Amino acid sequence: MKMQSLIRVSVLLATALASQGAGATLPEPVAQLMQANGIPLDSISVVIRRVGSQGSQITHQSHTPRNPASVMKLVTTAAALNLLGTQHRWQTEVLIDGALRNDTLHGDLILRGSGDPWLVIERFWLLARQLRERGLTHIQGNLVLDDSLFERKAIGRKAIDGKHQRSYNTLPSALLVNFGATSLVFDSRMGRLVVYADPAATTLHLVNSVKQDKTSCANRLRRITLESTAHTQQTDVQLGGTYPANCGQSILRRTLLPHGQYVYGVFKALWQELGGTLSGNWVYGKTPAQAKALGTLDSVFLADVIRHTNKFSNNVMARNLLLTLASEFAVTPATPAKGAKVIQDWLDASGVLMPALRIDNGAGLSRDARLSAAGLATLLEKATTEPWWPEFVGSLPIATVDGSLRRRFHGIARPGRLRLKTGLLRDVRTLAGYAIDPSGNTWVVVILHDHPRAADAVGIQIQHKLLETLFQNQPRETN
Repeated sequence: MKMQSLIRVSVLLATALASQGAGATLPEPVAQLMQANGIPLDSISVVIRRVGSQGSQITHQSHTPRNPASVMKLVTTAAALNLLGTQHRWQTEVLIDGALRNDTLHGDLILRGSGDPWLVIERFWLLARQLRERGLTHIQGNLVLDDSLFERKAIGRKAIDGKHQRSYNTLPSALLVNFGATSLVFDSRMGRLVVYADPAATTLHLVNSVKQDKTSCANRLRRITLESTAHTQQTDVQLGGTYPANCGQSILRRTLLPHGQYVYGVFKALWQELGGTLSGNWVYGKTPAQAKALGTLDSVFLADVIRHTNKFSNNVMARNLLLTLASEFAVTPATPAKGAKVIQDWLDASGVLMPALRIDNGAGLSRDARLSAAGLATLLEKATTEPWWPEFVGSLPIATVDGSLRRRFHGIARPGRLRLKTGLLRDVRTLAGYAIDPSGNTWVVVILHDHPRAADAVGIQIQHKLLETLFQNQPRETN
């Protein structure tokens, strides 16, 4: 029975031969669902094939260039794993430009970044703590921020949706601290409302005018208003609106401070908590030749960075990865265009044909990025033969288990069988990765859908139907 079932599914999938037609190769339930919702069949590209078996596949509009949204991260992270290696690390350095006498620095303290995408607040604290352990307490000078490894002017600064304060729009930086994000914590208990910023920053001034009311706790953060006014050394944020009484804690995550203010303000707050003082302000600058090293912090391994990037679709981490590739394999300072060329050169050398590929920031947070389902499927299949494939597939969200698929695709396959990267923009919904059938075969899955209704709930239903096609005639698994 098992062999007969496998033959049935192979026959079903083999009927979907490579085609650029309007949709004859889409499974009938998928075509019916799209037609019932007024969605053109040529708005979607699909490749589903068993690894090592080119004939057993669903292929539809596979060479059409489409916006990949966040599945572009698969290209960036695969290139990073191959070119940098799973054990690659970044190093954030602290140097001094001046005289260190006893516990006082008479001069500037320099933070020099190398592009670490995961310099979160806990690790930034470790760096500050290291300086205190080495005897530094008082800094009688400025904090110099050396992020010159990445060319700031070459990084697109326009938010894709105009929402600059949303953390997914944070710009990359060679000195990226905690993704530049601030969590505004609202805590309403026993008739009191407390609001504070995490992490604290000396450059952030909160003015809390939020009122408590007796409305429902549902959608409570949507009633909060933010008005920011940026000054040279400080940003004022006026908080308004209402928050329901006794609704406990909620967190609103935003990018409130410009990069320089953020790094300086967070560092100074941590430094003061550790008993230190910092008398100067902050400036951007390159590290002078006479500067002396005082401390360093190695990042986590690249394999861990890749996991966070893909599981939770972290845009700024992917953008830092692209610039890291440029800084390692092209002439510095690094630019996104140089990083894109590094990836294209690697694909060409590997024999992976992706003629429709267009990378602009490496994260897919773009209206201009493009690739084809056929090209991405080729890369994903090639990845299964690489020594870094376990780290790569392990970085993908697992349906019904974690990441961006924690609540998706119930009832299709057992946990662990669907490992897929999601993508979502206005008018775009994408999905790509791997499916493992009950017999242990690995299937490459690529679904690129560009249509005004793709981002609606029906877009998920279409993906669900396509995955059902893969598993519906497979033998049932038992515990």
